[in-house]
Amino acid sequence: MLGLMGSPEDTAEVLNSVAALADVAPAPQLPTGIRAGRKRVRRWVKEYLRLADAESGEAASAAAYSDFGVSPALLDARLGDLGPGDAARLRLATAWATGAQWLTFTDPFASVPGHVRTGLRARLAERAAEAGRGIVFSSTTLTDFTIAEAGVANIEKGELVALGGLEQIITEPRGSLPAELSNVNIYSGLARKGWLSIGHSAVRAKTELDGKVFVTLGRRSALLSLDEHDPAFTSATVFEAIVVGLRDRGSCIQAKLSPVDTEMGLPLDVDLADLAGVRDAAARLRPCADGRGFGILHPGLGASIGELRANVRVGTHVFVEVDTDGLQAYSVDEFN
Repeated sequence: MLGLMGSPEDTAEVLNSVAALADVAPAPQLPTGIRAGRKRVRRWVKEYLRLADAESGEAASAAAYSDFGVSPALLDARLGDLGPGDAARLRLATAWATGAQWLTFTDPFASVPGHVRTGLRARLAERAAEAGRGIVFSSTTLTDFTIAEAGVANIEKGELVALGGLEQIITEPRGSLPAELSNVNIYSGLARKGWLSIGHSAVRAKTELDGKVFVTLGRRSALLSLDEHDPAFTSATVFEAIVVGLRDRGSCIQAKLSPVDTEMGLPLDVDLADLAGVRDAAARLRPCADGRGFGILHPGLGASIGELRANVRVGTHVFVEVDTDGLQAYSVDEFN
């Protein structure tokens, strides 16, 4: 089991290269569009098996469909009528029916509901281990990579930037997607004479490393306020930034910040509020008796979700203090 982590374009290129090798089944892709949606499942199965150059017998196909929960009635359905769970089962079973030693999948569990997704992942991993068959798959969801026993390959801009266990890939990310999945900002930095610096920014921290490094910063390792002189700020390194984007991520509202002066600040993605009501983590980071409202992580932006929404929009100027204890650095050369 090898998981490919990266942009869909990067991982597709790798999957296509793997599929071109001997005894490897190509990633099964269900067609889209109105005409494709009317196509019968049986017709698509025949076309895929022909593409995979498979000589699968009826018994082998029936066993594969039974293994992955594909009912006979589903084979008579139209592709456009399949839900995400049934579509995933169909792709897994049909690829398995090829009999190829290696199978490839493009985000095989995409859009599948959580409880179904977990079961399908486990089933695929169990069957592969029992049969001694190899699988290379891509995904953009962190939990999918838990089955990647052979490791996770992080592909960035057409290059392999990291290869290792899931924990290593996530705790020391070297690409944008693992950083995104582990909810941290990632930068290139330089460690010299006991200090860690990121570009020309005034945000620095002490370090024992030396040379080129990667640096990560959690999305809750900064304090934001509309007031440059907010008494909650405790250091001299406070910089001004502009909100250039807002988005939802899970239970969090996040902002993308761009520093007004790159010689003072850093570009940052930060959590503004957590609607799951996780306030204790923020309080541990920055203890204060501020009477903050439900979900609020930065009282200086508003005491309630309503005030936060009114005060913070794209284009809003905010002031930022980075918790430099949250900067984590590791050598660029360690992977090589």
